[in-house]
Amino acid sequence: MEVVYLNGQFLPKDQALISPDDRGFLFGDSVYEVARWYGGYFFDLQGHAARFRRSMKEISIVWEEEAKLEEIFVELIQRNELGPECAIVYFQATRGVAPRNHAFPEPPVKPTIYGFARRQSVNTLAAERGVAIWLTQDPRWNRCDIKTTALIANILPYQEAHEKGFAEVCFVRNGFVTEGAHSNIFFVRDETLYTHPGNNDILSGITRKNIISVAAANNIRVFEEAVAADMIPYMNEAFISNTTGEIVPVTRISEQVIGEGVTGSMTRRLQMMLREFIQSCGQGR
Repeated sequence: MEVVYLNGQFLPKDQALISPDDRGFLFGDSVYEVARWYGGYFFDLQGHAARFRRSMKEISIVWEEEAKLEEIFVELIQRNELGPECAIVYFQATRGVAPRNHAFPEPPVKPTIYGFARRQSVNTLAAERGVAIWLTQDPRWNRCDIKTTALIANILPYQEAHEKGFAEVCFVRNGFVTEGAHSNIFFVRDETLYTHPGNNDILSGITRKNIISVAAANNIRVFEEAVAADMIPYMNEAFISNTTGEIVPVTRISEQVIGEGVTGSMTRRLQMMLREFIQSCGQGR
């Protein structure tokens, strides 16, 4: 039986009822977060929790019990008996239930808080062989730093890429690569890492943050600097990163083969470094 969290209660999923007047349903007026559980511990739960709280603050959602966030994540794992498994916890806050109106409810209503946990392992095949991604214009708004559930501008390009046989998109804004539909993008040139600055044009990933830290700790140069789309043919390596996939090599962007068309040595090295860092976090519990 799958157990979920809804508005202060843990209950069977089939008993979790959300109003059709919920603003998350009507407007996508909500934010979310996803954290990974590695069979005994969360990786950087503090980072995920901080980003979730920031997202709520940015769209003025006030949850009076937000101090319990980390505790709820752990309990979702426990109640679903996922302790020894690889899993993820999804958590969402909407502005709450109110008659449909573009303006925020006045007076404010309580937010709807929902979360679930499920088994999900890392795609080791993609991590080993690499993937092809599709270069396309970035159609999204200018607050990509907020992890909102209003994702249609991510979903439509991703679906088109999926139908063309690509694993992800590579968004371009004003001639520069930003990120993917659900991942950050890194490039390697001359043993140096390049990735878009963590500003409002991207969602600055928790895995992205940790890759930058691990690289710096191992004397790998990292520039948070946007890469021009017309420089892609000159890149030696590329990879995407996110919570569920960690580091996935990119061997082709649209029709442009990256490097030798196989996983590069720097990417492989960073995969190992990140994995060792994740494991060390578990050992240090």
